[in-house]
Amino acid sequence: MREVLRGTGFLLHVPGLMALLSLPVAWLADEYWGIRGLLITAVIAIGAGQMLVWATRGAGSFQRYQSMLIAALSWVLIALLGALPVWLSALSAPAAASSALTVFQNPAHAVFESVSGFTSTGLTVVARASELPAHLQWWRSFSQWVGGIGVILLLLAILPAERGAINLYFSEAREEKILPTVKSTVRAIWAIYLGYTLLAMGLLWLAGEPAWRAVNHGMTAIATGGFTITDDSLAGAPASVQLAYIPIMLAGAVSFLIHYRLIIERAAPRSLWQLAELRLLAWITLGGGLALMAERWLALGEGGGITTAFVWVSALTTAGFTAADLSIWADGALLLVLIGVLTGGMAGSTSGGVKLLRVSLLLKDLVAQLRRLRATPHEVVVLRHDGERVTPARMAELGRIASRLVGVFMLLWLLGVFVMLHLLPADTRLAHVFFDTASALFNSGLATGVAGPGLETAGALVLSTLMLLGRLEIFPLLVLAAWAVGRR
Repeated sequence: MREVLRGTGFLLHVPGLMALLSLPVAWLADEYWGIRGLLITAVIAIGAGQMLVWATRGAGSFQRYQSMLIAALSWVLIALLGALPVWLSALSAPAAASSALTVFQNPAHAVFESVSGFTSTGLTVVARASELPAHLQWWRSFSQWVGGIGVILLLLAILPAERGAINLYFSEAREEKILPTVKSTVRAIWAIYLGYTLLAMGLLWLAGEPAWRAVNHGMTAIATGGFTITDDSLAGAPASVQLAYIPIMLAGAVSFLIHYRLIIERAAPRSLWQLAELRLLAWITLGGGLALMAERWLALGEGGGITTAFVWVSALTTAGFTAADLSIWADGALLLVLIGVLTGGMAGSTSGGVKLLRVSLLLKDLVAQLRRLRATPHEVVVLRHDGERVTPARMAELGRIASRLVGVFMLLWLLGVFVMLHLLPADTRLAHVFFDTASALFNSGLATGVAGPGLETAGALVLSTLMLLGRLEIFPLLVLAAWAVGRR
């Protein structure tokens, strides 16, 4: 237990440092009343973190089980600490700003917003984000930017190497290691992430976004988060601006390994095209967008053009931005968007979903089994996967691993829908319940209105739990729950 407390203590520094870095925003915006909440958050987070680290000196290395406990416990505590600036600002806001913050006087809504931020989901209970004070607009964007890459990766980048860091790295749903050591891998990821963030901000500004909006949306777009400082997400943005967001969202959905090989190693694009996951992302982006346009054309007589393409890319990358009111979309179009939400982007990216890596493994396993069934008794069946020769037996093993997690995701989604049906008004469309529950579990952020300003406390807590489960890919939180009831 000492190792778990030590790792948790280190990670509690993250929201504290974030709060300190956010103080200049409140100061420059003349929102001095918001400084108190940021300072209290910093004192509690850094103070508690220091106490835990000091009290557990001499603890051993982090094993896999302990690292999963650290990840789960830290993410829960960080989400709670991240709600403090939001809640305290709502309680102390002057009359001129209080109307926009009334919803956050309910602690459950403040926690929901914090969880949605740190998990880079993008669901919100805010009706008019443009009326939020500048320091909370920044805090929401900052939390998504840090959460998109992962709070554990932030800590591993700045602290001396801890024994067992590799286990801590993988506990945050990471599946790739770019360089020989965890420290070098994390720093490479952060360098790429910072570079793309600055490029995203510049691109949005050049496309016509005001500077403050370009800063906030650049952070949340590359994090595939979806928080905006506008009231209608990007529905009111010109087509040229919407187009500028598409490459940013796609960049966030591509694995950092691909970015590293392209930027640092200068690998030829042709060699990367051999990766099944990257090819699948390209084909689903193109094919799904065309299918959604065709569905809308059949239903409405028009395909939606750039707006429909934008919504599809946002769904597939789980970015959470929207350029249309999904609550009035027909069920057929919503189902196609939902498919994009479920699949998500590449493993090792900032996007959510079950990840295209697992989808490609399941499809390849299906092909392998079909080829084995039709093979002659003495024929040797070999498949090519990511440029390598793989036997059907090996592909079946990889398929079983992928299907295990996908199956758990599906069961939790159905359970979440069942629970939410008892917490929502009886006239809520079933398609909307399925959609918004999936948006929470798969960290998408697209919504039909179920997860919105009218969300009740119980529903906010259920969806918050689903968002955390999706961000950590379920098992760390299940390990934490088992540990809490005395089972290892």
